[in-house]
Amino acid sequence: MYKGTLALLISSIFTLPTAAIAMTPNSDLNLMPYPQNVALKEGKVTLDKSFSIYIKGYNSPRVKFNTKRVMERLYRQTGLPMLNWQAQSEQDATLVINIHHRPKSDVQNIDSDESYTLDVGNGKIVINAERPYGAFHGLETLLQMVSTDATGYFVPAVSIQDKPRFPWRGVSYDTSRHFIELDVILRQLDAMASAKLNVFHWHIWDDQGIRIQLDNYQKLWRETADGNYYTKDQIRQVVDYARNLGIRVIPEISLPGHASAVAHAYPELMSGIGKQQYPQQRGWGVFEPLMDPTNPALYEMLASVFDEVVALFPDEYFHIGGDEPNYQQWRDNRKIQQFIQNNNIDGERGLQSYLNTKVEKMLEERGKKMTGWDEIWHKDLPKSIVIQSWQGHDSIGRAAKEGYQGILSTGYYLDQPQPTSYHYRNDPMPKGITVDDKLHQGEEFETYEWVKPRGKGGPRKGNLTIITAVDGSYRAFTDYNGKSREEVYILEYVPGVKFRGHFDNFMSYTEFNYDFANDKLADSSYQLIGNVRWPATGQLVASSDMKGSQIPAPNGGYPAELTEKEQSLILGGEITIWGENLDSMTIEHRLWPRSYAIAERLWSSQTLTDERSMYKRMKAIDTWSEISVGLRHHADANMMLKRLANGTDSSALQTLAKYVEPAQYYARHWEKWNSTPTKGDLYNQYERLNRFADALPVESFAVYEMNDLVSRINKGEMSALATLNMHYLTVKLAAQQAKPIFANNIAAVNTMPMTDAVIAVADLGMNLIDKIKQGSQLSEQEVAAYHQIIDKNAVIFDETIVAIVSPTEQLLHILENH
Repeated sequence: MYKGTLALLISSIFTLPTAAIAMTPNSDLNLMPYPQNVALKEGKVTLDKSFSIYIKGYNSPRVKFNTKRVMERLYRQTGLPMLNWQAQSEQDATLVINIHHRPKSDVQNIDSDESYTLDVGNGKIVINAERPYGAFHGLETLLQMVSTDATGYFVPAVSIQDKPRFPWRGVSYDTSRHFIELDVILRQLDAMASAKLNVFHWHIWDDQGIRIQLDNYQKLWRETADGNYYTKDQIRQVVDYARNLGIRVIPEISLPGHASAVAHAYPELMSGIGKQQYPQQRGWGVFEPLMDPTNPALYEMLASVFDEVVALFPDEYFHIGGDEPNYQQWRDNRKIQQFIQNNNIDGERGLQSYLNTKVEKMLEERGKKMTGWDEIWHKDLPKSIVIQSWQGHDSIGRAAKEGYQGILSTGYYLDQPQPTSYHYRNDPMPKGITVDDKLHQGEEFETYEWVKPRGKGGPRKGNLTIITAVDGSYRAFTDYNGKSREEVYILEYVPGVKFRGHFDNFMSYTEFNYDFANDKLADSSYQLIGNVRWPATGQLVASSDMKGSQIPAPNGGYPAELTEKEQSLILGGEITIWGENLDSMTIEHRLWPRSYAIAERLWSSQTLTDERSMYKRMKAIDTWSEISVGLRHHADANMMLKRLANGTDSSALQTLAKYVEPAQYYARHWEKWNSTPTKGDLYNQYERLNRFADALPVESFAVYEMNDLVSRINKGEMSALATLNMHYLTVKLAAQQAKPIFANNIAAVNTMPMTDAVIAVADLGMNLIDKIKQGSQLSEQEVAAYHQIIDKNAVIFDETIVAIVSPTEQLLHILENH
């Protein structure tokens, strides 16, 4: 009926090309991460009071721990008492856990076998694994398969063969900027195990506090942690608990930068001039203090710290940070500059490598391999180190080309709200260029340069090139802020009029929404970064119509394409959760359920790319994780909403929270930075984390459904209109009821304008639904007026975004193009 140029779905649910989806393995069960090979069979195995478990083959206290844990979680999932669950024989058991061999080493390592098979049928469930780690993963898969119907609880008959795609699947967990309570950490370990994540990278040392008890150099934690630190016994508890779950724990001791806490405690170890003194750092950012590699006392301190930390963390790897050094103190210090000259060191970058080389040898003497962020890379370091990349595929690809192992964190930053689909598309393996960027005979092109501001720091710059093929089809790519050339997936293109397309840059989902006017980007042009609009300016700089013009060379080169040998150096990835705007109550719903999607990218087949399936399964796993694992991401959010309701009914806030999203990417950081007359006064530990935005899930499942309904309407399914209208009615009523609640709480007064925006957009959505039902055509004046309503309400309100703007705008596109 209406066949406009509506995008496939919204920005948060874009899919990969159809060819990739066609190869997707079956994903019929609600499992995450999805196993490598799943064969569905007829029948099921019943779970009732006679359920029992038998451990065959290798057994240990750790195996018994996980077996008992399964029973506890089965009770949470079913409520059925299974009192006689320890079977006396394999024949009597419902579940047989057959572990063929003991672990090859007492300490789990990157080479540990994590494979398993799971067979369900003929009244029995059998897990086979070479080593215990595979069995633990098999038990998690089994728990996700528990189902119920009118006749009882059961597990469907199935045959599963499974192993991880990557051996390193981690979470880098910041507990320095805000202290995270011990019970929260232990619960995240439970959740990690349920997602088959196997590395807990513990960031306990940064500018704002050192959170580890040390017997020597006690000022490190006594004078920087405000009494909030982890005792050695607590650290042992975490390490032991993680080991029981098959999770490695790696500490991070940051050097030479991110050293403000060390500078506050021991200023003499820094590189400043004269008598040094540094306040306790409460702010966020990159700061001046930098350790002095020419000072022997620094190595005495590091040796002492390494000895104490190594005794607590048995893993083979030790993280030294190394990121974001501010070299100014080294540049200003004549003694350090003389040292660089006397030792033929290649400047400040070389001095950091000098320090890293000495540190690597110190760790090697203590039986450890060094890992750190991109900045540690140097040709003098051994190939045994692992480089963790926050700078993206360009960096990790370069390291692999040089023979270094790497893990990817770029694109997995969960402290930054982003569409889950963005993380899901982000594969650790560099894939090379995916678009033909060459101009062939008979083809034409246009290149626009553009500039986009940011809330803090300098603007982003780049270009967009669109090629028109001989057959009339289009392809596009961008050179974005010095990064390697990337394909842009075109959603809509009318030459000389408008362009809409998206790509995943190294840190965020990015969508170009450009209107053209006289070879320039019109004032209405913007980039959508996550869910936030940023104005864009620019102009046409090259085209086939410009004499002597050609497509600009890529200013950031081409993305790395690795050989098979180089691919083996990509060990996996780590979710990263930085703590500037997170605390014990808010950190959990940044991590979950999105971490299951990233875990799937690290564990499952590379061909598993169907985002619709991912969202469907993630929604099911979201509920399962509360019941089976005991996660509190929704419970904590509801508690925050009840706090905002201040003794009144919070149900309206809970409903409204389903349709509003926190401003994504770094937008909330920048809002805080710009919120005071003197920039940055609240960009620190004193900033409150009690806004409505803090209680919101990162991404709205309800709005995902609304966009899906709009997509169906665009295909002519008019039956979807009624369901979509009900969404608008629901959120409008919730906004009306929430407004007086916000007005009566100091923490939410600034959120009130958001409710008016929700009402305005909901009214527009229902008006557009009526227009579609009536088969109306819009006048130019109506189109302009409706766009004005959308633009007015597509802004940030107290760090939130009215997410229903997206489906409403898509409805308008349908009517515009009818």
